[in-house]
Amino acid sequence: MTTRIDGNQGTPLPTQIDRVDTSKTPDRANRPAVAPAKTDRVEVSQDATFVNQAVQAVHETPALREDKITAAKKALADGTLGQDAGRLADALIDHMSDDTK
Repeated sequence: MTTRIDGNQGTPLPTQIDRVDTSKTPDRANRPAVAPAKTDRVEVSQDATFVNQAVQAVHETPALREDKITAAKKALADGTLGQDAGRLADALIDHMSDDTK
């Protein structure tokens, strides 16, 4: 049997395949092609842990605080909501400038 490519006669195919004596091959030929798999390890930084805890807290917090809504509705009905804009502004400024909160 011979091989032919684009009309070329080519060389005959071997009828028998010789086995390689592994005792005569270099050491690297006897090693597996792929190194044994190592286990993966992940280390999470303290910052990543903190962010994960913050995200979980946000997901666990209800979107609406019913107690605050009820108190605001009551203050609006009583006419006490928004009567002292200056006091509200002072409280907001104090809250925003307080570094301990």
